[in-house]
Amino acid sequence: MRRRRADRQRGFTLLEVLVALTVLAVALAALVKTGADHARNSAYLQERTLAHWAGQNLLTEFQTGMRVVAEGGRTGDISMGPYRFGFRVQMSDYTATTPFPLPAVKRVDIRLWLAEEGEQAQRANVSGFLLP
Repeated sequence: MRRRRADRQRGFTLLEVLVALTVLAVALAALVKTGADHARNSAYLQERTLAHWAGQNLLTEFQTGMRVVAEGGRTGDISMGPYRFGFRVQMSDYTATTPFPLPAVKRVDIRLWLAEEGEQAQRANVSGFLLP
């Protein structure tokens, strides 16, 4: 008879099993949420990186004369990787305040956003200067 009691005390009770499953479920739910957040952040950072590269390409095209320099604003769209970005280019005269004379240059500000989401989904802002 002593042997039967010893066998009974070796297993887990139903309450212990339920508590362990509850803890496991909470941990797995937190892990899934963390994974989803990581995937969302990775996609957002990829969009921002590619938008910045597209802006740098546009700026380089202006600096090398491949695109026409015009006063005021200009809009368009450009592809980079799997994304299509809308952009707005704003050009203005810029004169640096220095103790020695410098020639006037053009300041170029480029805003980029996901084309399908509109300007409110801005992903990058690139600025640079053009020599006369």
